[in-house]
Amino acid sequence: MKLSSFTVKIVVALGIVLLPCTTVFGQETGLWTSQMELANAEMTGPAWEAVLGGAQQPQAKPNVANQDDNTNAYVLASAIVWARRGEAIYREKVVHAVDALVKRGVPGGETLAWGRETGAYVLAADLVGYRTEAFEQWLRNMAEVWVGTDGRTLLQMYRERPNNWGMHAFGSLCAIYAYLGQGDRVKEIRDYWIQGVQGTNSGYRWGRDLSWHMDSGKTHLINPPGSVKQGMDIDGVIPDDQRRGGGFREPPPDTDYPWEALQGMVMAARILQRVGLPIWGVADRAIYRAAHCLQDRFSARYGSQWLAEGDDMWVLPFLDEAYGTHWASDQDRLWKHGKNSGWGYVVLAGK
Repeated sequence: MKLSSFTVKIVVALGIVLLPCTTVFGQETGLWTSQMELANAEMTGPAWEAVLGGAQQPQAKPNVANQDDNTNAYVLASAIVWARRGEAIYREKVVHAVDALVKRGVPGGETLAWGRETGAYVLAADLVGYRTEAFEQWLRNMAEVWVGTDGRTLLQMYRERPNNWGMHAFGSLCAIYAYLGQGDRVKEIRDYWIQGVQGTNSGYRWGRDLSWHMDSGKTHLINPPGSVKQGMDIDGVIPDDQRRGGGFREPPPDTDYPWEALQGMVMAARILQRVGLPIWGVADRAIYRAAHCLQDRFSARYGSQWLAEGDDMWVLPFLDEAYGTHWASDQDRLWKHGKNSGWGYVVLAGK
């Protein structure tokens, strides 16, 4: 599969230039959203205010080596606002940020940061139709050539870590390979994740504590349907992130890491859906079961600390769109961003 481009008309009356959009599997689309989907979206309300506020943040110093840098999400917001309003200043923010990353070259830092940070820049570049040979080479280097301070490439880390590290890499790698038109790589990393949730992936390096697995002899990225251990329902638990709170017990020890992993999975799932390789339904809706475990079952039984909070909340509108759930409400944070992506405005725009 090689991504191609198509040229659309210039809308003179509005003063908006519609630049090339990605065409994937014969469908005119974008990896996160598209100008066509955003064309009639409301420019009022908390979702719009959130994305517009993000687009207005400083974006001149992007840093993919800093796992807590929000510039990536702000750049994606700029791309979304440009696609809706057509104001050149927002596209220029995307271009300048991407060019700054390319100019810097090797970013330094751990691959966790690379996984969290890189994908949003790719989605932004795709949305505004920006592509250069230098940026494409930078992305290839980020995925498979440069080695982080943890001693791995981003792709190697994805293949090893069955937790939030690997899932953030999953999201960014989906964005990178789809943008580059490397369909074989897209399918490869998708299949690798599927093997993980099906319990057939032998490449993962698990943490020492396997107590959150239903069966420590048959490890799963997400516990399979109907998993019950010592009377406790652990269907949908993400074992290698749940262990970060402590070993198996009831009530479960608090940890936010499972939501962190879901940020990466939701990002990957949306991109894969848009390139014709959906994973939302894989393994009896594994992503839904992981979110339901936290948002509904654990929160009802063990306390509200298990609900999505803070920068994890951006995934809820996307999960609602995928599964028909009703986890999103009018809370402001829902429409903002997380560590790797966000902006539920694009979900509302598609309705």
